[in-house]
Amino acid sequence: MHEVRPSWIRGVNIGGWLVLERYITPYQFAVTDCHLRGEFCWYPGQASAPPKHHADYQLCDLKRCHPFMMETVDGQDYPMDEYTLGQAFPKEETAEQWLNYHFEYFITFEDVQDLKDAGVTHLRVPLPHWILGNKHKGEPWVVGDRWKYFQRLCAWSRQLGLQVWPDIHTAPGSQNGFDNSGQTLKDASCKGWSTQPENVQRSLLVIRKVTEQIVADGLDDVVTGFGLLNEPFLDCDREVYESFLEEGLDIVRSTMGPQVSIYASDMFSSDSFNNGHWWLDPTRYANTFLDSHFYQVFAEHPRALSPRQHVAYTCQNEHRDLIGCCYEPHRQQISRGVSRIVGEWSVAVDSLPVAVLRVIMDSIAANGTAAFLDRDLSPDRQDFLKHFAQAQIVSYEAAGAGISAGWFYWTAKMEGGAFAEWDFLRAFHEGWLPKIAKDPFTPSEELYGSCYDIIFKTNDNMAVIHEFPDPSTIDPDGWEPIIDDDVVVSHGESLLQVHGEWIQTQPRRPVLFRWYVLLVVILVAFIVRHFFRRGLCRGKSNYTEVPTTEITC
Repeated sequence: MHEVRPSWIRGVNIGGWLVLERYITPYQFAVTDCHLRGEFCWYPGQASAPPKHHADYQLCDLKRCHPFMMETVDGQDYPMDEYTLGQAFPKEETAEQWLNYHFEYFITFEDVQDLKDAGVTHLRVPLPHWILGNKHKGEPWVVGDRWKYFQRLCAWSRQLGLQVWPDIHTAPGSQNGFDNSGQTLKDASCKGWSTQPENVQRSLLVIRKVTEQIVADGLDDVVTGFGLLNEPFLDCDREVYESFLEEGLDIVRSTMGPQVSIYASDMFSSDSFNNGHWWLDPTRYANTFLDSHFYQVFAEHPRALSPRQHVAYTCQNEHRDLIGCCYEPHRQQISRGVSRIVGEWSVAVDSLPVAVLRVIMDSIAANGTAAFLDRDLSPDRQDFLKHFAQAQIVSYEAAGAGISAGWFYWTAKMEGGAFAEWDFLRAFHEGWLPKIAKDPFTPSEELYGSCYDIIFKTNDNMAVIHEFPDPSTIDPDGWEPIIDDDVVVSHGESLLQVHGEWIQTQPRRPVLFRWYVLLVVILVAFIVRHFFRRGLCRGKSNYTEVPTTEITC
């Protein structure tokens, strides 16, 4: 009997496209009174702009067109999410025209071809719950031609041999309070969705309508996976969420067939799914995945880590999290149906997106140009990011454990250089993305070495780390921190901790004494200042206002 070899999913998210996010395309949200009247204009470097020879193309003149500011949960600002962007336009048809330019030009065939050439096998595509017009009276969601462009992407993917895994990225009432849910709330929470039965039922109806439309349009040959709901927050009613997943699973299986892959968010707490009754039926839960998202940039403590510590944290904690679920009963027998998948990760490490974004939007309002638009990455930083990506890929495939199906990078492309570390296509073009194995059956570990090999290949150069915002401005007691005491590492030793003992897997290497002292001081400060706790998400945060506009690479 031949051993069945796993075929790895090595994917990329098409983020900020059919569900807009302001940090991905800030110019699309920097609307003026001209935009609201239907007199469209674009900014230099705007990723969603038509080509310059297009009849509609013109640059924005801020002497004639004035920035449109509105009341948001963060005070007076440009529209900050899809909800407020829809509210900003007096006429829905004008808003649809503005967004259709974005759907048309932000993702091109050349982009998808480059993803294929980079070795990508799958595309994860966030979809809004209103994509087929599911909205109630008074809701400002703008539908536009999103579905048409989703169909176009599926056609391109079919042509290039890529598989498409859409997910329902938003929910009525917001499942997390983040802008990626469509509506930013004052505080991160799932209660606006999970405590409202009508909203939960609307989400189930969306799953049914979208999967039925996929089949009706003949897309089910290329759409081989489906996500039920992106990133519900920790405070979701657990019973409601589990019931929703069971019903959603039945809907997708009934409309798209038993062969389709289904993935479900772990609520930022994968270990909580080791609860003694889930995932037992190998028939029901075959081809089902628990989806985790790993980021080290959304809390101050990890942003302060050295390059080697970032890699080491991935190799120990994130790898351990990945293989720590799912078992039945708890921690004893691995489940017979569900697998793991990492639906989002990036190499962003030290610049908090919401903080940088404030500077960017202020810059656009002041002079019509996004701050850091032309930011480049130094060779030393690129070298670190390549090793950081290698470590994450090896950890998330978890080849030795046999429980993970693979990963999706967040995200395909970004507007400008401020968030270059999130930009997969930029990494591919500039050469700091690690080469992806062309054989889907070959573990990436065979290309890059083990995760612990990668730790010691990483140059621990603190000169490439630049925290933003200044950590002295941040509330250390916020909910975001993710580092706990078992991330404490030396610059020359393994991170692997078993039964409370540190294991030396590599020979001790010479370390300059001053770096060792600095490391000890930093680590002690970490432990003293906070009771560390588990990682949450790439979610948005409530950090204090940024006192500086300087960001470096």
